[in-house]
Amino acid sequence: MAPHHLVDLWDFDPRDPMLGLTAAELSGPPMSRRAVLRLLAATGLLGLAASLPPPLAAAGRGGHLKAGWNLDQFAILDPAFINVTEQMQAAANIFSGLVHIDAALTPQPELAERWEVSADGRQWTFQLRRGVRFHDGAPFSADDVLFTYQRTNDPKVGSIHRPRLANIEAVTKLGAYEVQFTLKSPSAAFLIATLSRFPARAMTIVSRTALEKMGPQQYKVTPVGTGPFRVKEHIVGQRLVLERFPDYFIEGKPKLDMVTIVPVPEAETAVAALRTGEVQFLNNVQAQFLPLLEADPGVTVLQGPDPGFQALILNQKTVLAFRDRRVRLAIAKAIDRETLAKRGYFGRVQPDTGPIPAAQKLYWRPEKLTTSPQAYDPEAAKRLWQEAGVGSLKVKLLTSVVRGNLRGAQVLKPLLEQVLPITLDIEQVDPSVYFKRQVAGDFETLLGGSGADLDPNDSIRDFFPTGAKFNSFGYSNPEVDALVEQQFRELDVQKRIALVHRAEDLIMADAPMAFTHHLIEYLAMRKEVKGFVFAPTPAWDLSEVWLA
Repeated sequence: MAPHHLVDLWDFDPRDPMLGLTAAELSGPPMSRRAVLRLLAATGLLGLAASLPPPLAAAGRGGHLKAGWNLDQFAILDPAFINVTEQMQAAANIFSGLVHIDAALTPQPELAERWEVSADGRQWTFQLRRGVRFHDGAPFSADDVLFTYQRTNDPKVGSIHRPRLANIEAVTKLGAYEVQFTLKSPSAAFLIATLSRFPARAMTIVSRTALEKMGPQQYKVTPVGTGPFRVKEHIVGQRLVLERFPDYFIEGKPKLDMVTIVPVPEAETAVAALRTGEVQFLNNVQAQFLPLLEADPGVTVLQGPDPGFQALILNQKTVLAFRDRRVRLAIAKAIDRETLAKRGYFGRVQPDTGPIPAAQKLYWRPEKLTTSPQAYDPEAAKRLWQEAGVGSLKVKLLTSVVRGNLRGAQVLKPLLEQVLPITLDIEQVDPSVYFKRQVAGDFETLLGGSGADLDPNDSIRDFFPTGAKFNSFGYSNPEVDALVEQQFRELDVQKRIALVHRAEDLIMADAPMAFTHHLIEYLAMRKEVKGFVFAPTPAWDLSEVWLA
């Protein structure tokens, strides 16, 4: 059941995909608080709302922000292909969408000035902003909306976000600055889940002229959008330089003249650079350095929930023993997650045994840590291993410095090896290689997971059904496939919660991954950085930032 203080959000017919909202309430802007709360709940964002900081008053203008990013390179900046949170954080300042989700998690107009929804919820008509230009000078119009839709929806293009368009029946140009989306079935969540600049990505507006001129591969490196900053220079692996776009359609933005983002995968180097002023902003701080930065009078540390999961992924395609469920479950039950969190992540993460994070408040079950089939039980782990008859097992553990997982792997290794006759050989690679190999399934075991999981579809539908876009580890269970598809189409919220829980229970029992924890996100900046507001979505807005 939903927590008692959320019940009032669902005082409508549970079969209603419009969430009890009228077409007028969904049209905008502005949108009523009631409408926004229901949209947040429907798309899994409600659990994040209570943790948001109040907006900061922004003033002043100018300056060159130098930032360090916990990544070795920005290999992909094209929104059709971005699947890494750190890439989204940068690209969100280059591109625009029809709407964007602000720091208060409210849909705001962007390239669409206003929209209307038909009474049956199937037709969404958008009036587009006039006078907008892409960074290369090309004018923006309804044609660019149609092109972006057709490109993302083209299987030959291979966008990983094509499934987000599955409920769209047609996109029609009604005029040079008017487009209409016709849905196969009504969906109040359409605005956030499909049309937002980030995290939706499927309809983040791209430039047809720039793509035709430079080609798709170069566009991934030096993309052209309509956002507040344009790419001035990008030397992959060295620096990404963004400069203020003077023709940006929102007057007075951006406030900064330039942003230089330097990939700094080494946490110690990044922290030292921040403390000396070599960089003024870090997008991610590893837990062991937080006390040092929190004590530094020249530094501000911000934190917020990270809606994603981390796990030891067990690749059934590359390790024959992992095809035995008993082996996988033995590994999961052999992990002392409390110790892993304390020693590996300095107590700055949330231990867990399943994929649904606390940020998805309607679907979260805190009791999982002790009631899950993956709950820590070393004796049961030994029995399962013995029943499987595996004997000793030696496998490679792929990891990277990103999100603190290298240290996590170093702590996890002895925790597992002291319970089971398994040897983990840690293989450390650069973050870009790590992410590529994860997607390709080029590993035996991997410590990693997901990010920006704002809805159970992101947590389970993207990973665990047979052939899912991030299922590179060979897991398949027809019952999970059916449950995940059912919850995707279920309009009754309480029934959907039950379906998500049943699917999660099966996934935990099958143990294609040994789930370990959910991250808490930390970033740090020097005191002279003003106007930045932490948001739990990856659409970090640097357009309001200025330097004192």
